[in-house]
Amino acid sequence: MKANSAFILILLFCSQNTFAQSQVDSLGIKEASLNYIEGFYTNDFERVEKALHPELAKRIIIKDANGNQMLRNMGATELIFNAKNFKKPEDTSAEPFLANVIILDISTEIASVKVTQNKLNFFDYLHLGKFNGT
Repeated sequence: MKANSAFILILLFCSQNTFAQSQVDSLGIKEASLNYIEGFYTNDFERVEKALHPELAKRIIIKDANGNQMLRNMGATELIFNAKNFKKPEDTSAEPFLANVIILDISTEIASVKVTQNKLNFFDYLHLGKFNGT
């Protein structure tokens, strides 16, 4: 019985090292997240495009004038189009645009992130994948 417990404990320690994040991973996750949100806010669609996989699956809840809601699916081309054409709300404050990236979880080649910012009335939960080392 003790041998089985020791084996399980060793297996747990080994698996944690397998899923551990590196500083390079964290920096890449932050860079991709900031490319997305800062690129969108500044109409720098090339930064947004750099952050996206061509098969992006973004989902948002939209509401019409009558209060009816629906789930809307958005792909990479639509998000890039929206970034090109985004009109910032009027902002009379002198405060600069600030984004915050909170890495919630990293596991091998995927990560979950919360991105907040101080100028728009939303925040994002992002799911990122590591493709070809980036």
